[in-house]
Amino acid sequence: MRRAVLAAVVLTAACGPKRPPPSFAPDPGLVEQIRELRMSTSTRACPGESFGAVYTAVLNDGSLVPFESRYDKDHPPRLHVIFLERSSPEATPLEGGGWNAYRDPLATAITGFRLSAVLRAKPSITTSTVVAPDYSCLQHAFGFRGAGAGASGPQVTVRLGILQSPFYDRLLVAGIEVEDAPPYYVLADARAVPPSDWLIIEARGSHGSRGADGATGVAGTAGQAGCPGGAGGPGGAGGNGSGGGPGGRGGQITIIAPSEEPFLAGLVDAQVPGGEGGDGGSGGKGGAGGKGGAASPANDPRCVAGSAGAAGPPGAKGQDGRDGLPGTRPQIVTVPMRDVWGTRIPPSLAELIDYRPARVRRQ
Repeated sequence: MRRAVLAAVVLTAACGPKRPPPSFAPDPGLVEQIRELRMSTSTRACPGESFGAVYTAVLNDGSLVPFESRYDKDHPPRLHVIFLERSSPEATPLEGGGWNAYRDPLATAITGFRLSAVLRAKPSITTSTVVAPDYSCLQHAFGFRGAGAGASGPQVTVRLGILQSPFYDRLLVAGIEVEDAPPYYVLADARAVPPSDWLIIEARGSHGSRGADGATGVAGTAGQAGCPGGAGGPGGAGGNGSGGGPGGRGGQITIIAPSEEPFLAGLVDAQVPGGEGGDGGSGGKGGAGGKGGAASPANDPRCVAGSAGAAGPPGAKGQDGRDGLPGTRPQIVTVPMRDVWGTRIPPSLAELIDYRPARVRRQ
């Protein structure tokens, strides 16, 4: 079986895309004819996800030569993506020519994903593009628990507001703060989100502690030697398991929405369930019965060994702990938009708050 697995791994590796050798380089005559470089990508990309790109060289006569991402030593491509130097402040270039978008949605809200490519053999040939951010893939359901067995759920603050960016005229920004941890932000096209329960926040109490297991019963005493041998004593009963601890109380969720658009609070489905009760401890094993006494004298056929004692009964499982009580009802607070974001505002959010679309001058 091990050989079969190894063979499958080797076969998979052999069938994967092959990299060109280090000496592989473009034909200088072809490079001399290139007058333009084009890059085609997705129109939008989601933070944290990968997206592809296609690169094409335009020759002096207008003909097009693609940059290949695969390599065949028997039929090497005229141009390959390794001939390009690719860079971006907001994305990581991938081996096959694609890109991996940075995860933080705030970091690209103003700029988008700026991509550039340069022909290594002819640095004057460059191209660049900007891919707009798309937030439809972002997670918008989050669950948090209290720290430690039986602890209450955490205090969670959710801040919501509508801002603007170069890509969205109504950009929904939600900041999630859990206790003293740095805020986490989720963005969305405000024109595409449902009217309610779009952001699911759960502040659950911690799971109750597990009960202690019962002790093993004591072993029975061995029977005395004799003719016949004495019976072994019965084993002691196993100890009962202790009860599980209660689950923690649900947490507290505060929703802060702008007084200019108070309905934004309805986008949050706030849940504060109590934690599950802890499992009861297992009952202890019953003690082993004592060994029967030996026949004495052993060479007398009339003498027989005593019977072994019965094993003790196992202890009972402890009672499961009760579930924790739910937390208090979520609190909704409305404040002027300028006060929604609190004092812990990262620079990228401050830039987004201050953004104003450029006005078009009329002739």
